[in-house]
Amino acid sequence: MTLADFDLTNRRALVTGGSDGLGRQFAEALLDAGADVVICGRRKDSLDSTVSELSAKYSGISAAVCDVRDQEQVAELASALGSIDILVNNAGLSHRAPWDEEQSEEWRKIMVLNVEAPFWLSQSFLPQMIENKWGRIINISSICGIGSLNPRLFPGLGTDMPSYFASKHGLIGLTRFLATQVADTGVTVNAICPGFFDSPANHEVFKPGALLDAVSGATPMQRIGTNSELRTALLYLAAPGSSFVTGQSIVVDGGWSVW
Repeated sequence: MTLADFDLTNRRALVTGGSDGLGRQFAEALLDAGADVVICGRRKDSLDSTVSELSAKYSGISAAVCDVRDQEQVAELASALGSIDILVNNAGLSHRAPWDEEQSEEWRKIMVLNVEAPFWLSQSFLPQMIENKWGRIINISSICGIGSLNPRLFPGLGTDMPSYFASKHGLIGLTRFLATQVADTGVTVNAICPGFFDSPANHEVFKPGALLDAVSGATPMQRIGTNSELRTALLYLAAPGSSFVTGQSIVVDGGWSVW
């Protein structure tokens, strides 16, 4: 193995939901590896702010406004961008409601963003990847996509998220299916399943207190993760050197799922 196995120079990546949180961390990781990166999202002001900040360090960052929940906008994005080499399906949401009170409208919103949008994006960009005989699709799932959460262990966490659990399981199923369809083309399709992380969205959830202690205590490493600890997993799956890895779900959770 050499550093060239991780070199993404002359590769072009698209990161959905890339203006903040984990998406921004993913974008920076790809930029550090030499890729040109397009971040997309619904909020132009947030995208512009992120591009402005990152442009001070990176020349290959740009943005595109797109609501990936809208299939027509996804098609327009694909037409505008043309060929990309790496697709990171990061945009996602959760919705809390007891299973017997979940409404179909809210359920549908989560399914569209967390499952259908990654599929539409894959449909749009896979053909060119196949033609180029090289491509990487990385779907951001969750430990909620490989199991469930015991509410007795994590009081106050809010584990009533039927649509989120179903969507993240579905995204792993989509990952495995697409991987088999393109396995002989030079394109790989994989997923990352983050555990508990101190992302900006979770600052209030995991502030010092009983819940943080409970989650940390249920994790072999006795802590939650930091944003930077997902970077290497992403770069591994995006890298040229991971060409024999496909259909996999890389769990990054400090050992939480082992117990």
